[in-house]
Amino acid sequence: MNAAFIRQNHTPVLELFFNGWSMDDCVAHALAGADDLLAVWDYTSFDLDLLPLLAGYREIRLTAWSLGVWSAAKYFENKEVAFADAVAVNGTLQPVSAEYGIAPDIFAGTAANWLEERARERFNLRLAGGRAELAAFPGSGRSAESQQNELNSLLHNIMESLIPANLFRLAVIGSRDRIFSPAAQRAAWQMTESRIVEIDSPHYPFALYPEVAELGKLG
Repeated sequence: MNAAFIRQNHTPVLELFFNGWSMDDCVAHALAGADDLLAVWDYTSFDLDLLPLLAGYREIRLTAWSLGVWSAAKYFENKEVAFADAVAVNGTLQPVSAEYGIAPDIFAGTAANWLEERARERFNLRLAGGRAELAAFPGSGRSAESQQNELNSLLHNIMESLIPANLFRLAVIGSRDRIFSPAAQRAAWQMTESRIVEIDSPHYPFALYPEVAELGKLG
């Protein structure tokens, strides 16, 4: 895991952003806001100690996107962190699942074919919502090999782990998501106590909601 402060002005509130798979800090640098912003990415391993970075804040507001939803829930299991709010965006607690996430064969196929440039291009088009929207997607500077290693590690860890406890107050579902289908997201979150809000958005919602705190105000 990697983490970096995107904004650090020692405000009393910290926005903690668990990024999606394959990303680096590029998406986080595109996020607006006034409060401190700490971004987390690369879930190849979970051995980074975030707790010292969270110390001293009056409030910590968690926003997790895509596979960052499962990763945040998994990471904070058995850790005593009290979130002022926690929002899941276009992801679920069962991400490798035909009913509640991404079908296992599609998940595994994405990992197997990731080194092919055309496979990466197709994925990014689906993530952004189309060619016009792709221009607003910051992308990632990581190598394809690094991204593939992360996805294989996530696949293994998800399949070998129990479903993590739900820490999210709100689940935001993009009605045009072509990575995690809206139907699968609805089915997953309806089994929890999380409030569900749907927005007119593809999988990558931050071109429409660049201020991460906005998403928590939707429901």
